[in-house]
Amino acid sequence: MTVLVTGAEGVLGSSLTRELVENGFTVRAMLDPQSDAAELDGLPYERVPGDILDPESTLNALQGMQAVFHCERAGDFWPPRADRIDTINLGGTRNLLVAMSRAGAETLVHVGSAFSFGFGTPDEPGTEETPYMADRFHLPCFDSMRRAQELVQIYTDEGKIRGIIVNPTFVLWPYCTLPGSVESLFSYVSKAPRRYPSGGTNVVGAGDVARAMVKVLGRGRPGRCYILGGHNVRYEELFEKIASALGVPPATKQWPDKTLIARGLLGAFSGKLTGRKPPVTREVAQVLATCMCYDPARAISELDLPVTPLDTIVEDACRLFLDKCR
Repeated sequence: MTVLVTGAEGVLGSSLTRELVENGFTVRAMLDPQSDAAELDGLPYERVPGDILDPESTLNALQGMQAVFHCERAGDFWPPRADRIDTINLGGTRNLLVAMSRAGAETLVHVGSAFSFGFGTPDEPGTEETPYMADRFHLPCFDSMRRAQELVQIYTDEGKIRGIIVNPTFVLWPYCTLPGSVESLFSYVSKAPRRYPSGGTNVVGAGDVARAMVKVLGRGRPGRCYILGGHNVRYEELFEKIASALGVPPATKQWPDKTLIARGLLGAFSGKLTGRKPPVTREVAQVLATCMCYDPARAISELDLPVTPLDTIVEDACRLFLDKCR
């Protein structure tokens, strides 16, 4: 089968491309002409120039494709209200859906976010049925991904495409480059901080996500969403595991939520004055002070989502971080 991957140079896109190639798929990657796509070095794939915001180049990339994996998305937290994020996540998805209708491409595997569903605690995690809650953070990266997901579902309900949605949680991976949010986290922990946030998250390995995404083509149900998650973990435990893998002392005290949010307000103010990305903003502080845990049971049952041990996921990603720092 011949498939198109958008955002193939990103964390999920490159991991998926590697998994598709290993499973015998013919892969076409739509890439910005200026991208060096270092994450794809050594992989046999067809490169076509294109921009998800350009309808004609998107239509050209779709010619002859049997399925599309839409991995391109903007997950930036800074600036917190950048129009560009909404344009890429929602506008880009709309362009792709229109182009698929024109090109006759039927199947779309859309990569959204687990944060498009309500979250919970490790004891009572969120599921695909939990109502959306992340609008409380006022972050366009969350809101626009939720709206893009709804658009895919509308096109699927109307019979225009066969759309299946996958919703990864917080992804760690061991290849080439680390996404900005992960690198910032590891950099913070590598400095042996004294404090950790009060919240928590769900951590999943990029390889596990990619393997489940490949199986979506044969097992996924149109219009259905699948949370691709791994391990629900408090930041106290996650920071401890990262510190151990980096060989530094772990944080020993918890940030009071109000203090962390106050630091976020100061960071945002400084960022506006200097134009530089602050280490933490009010919105990010609020996220870090929230337990955002999920249940991947549906994906495990229907897609055979593998779950790599958390220690292995963290150690592999930390090894990449240390190699980059040397």
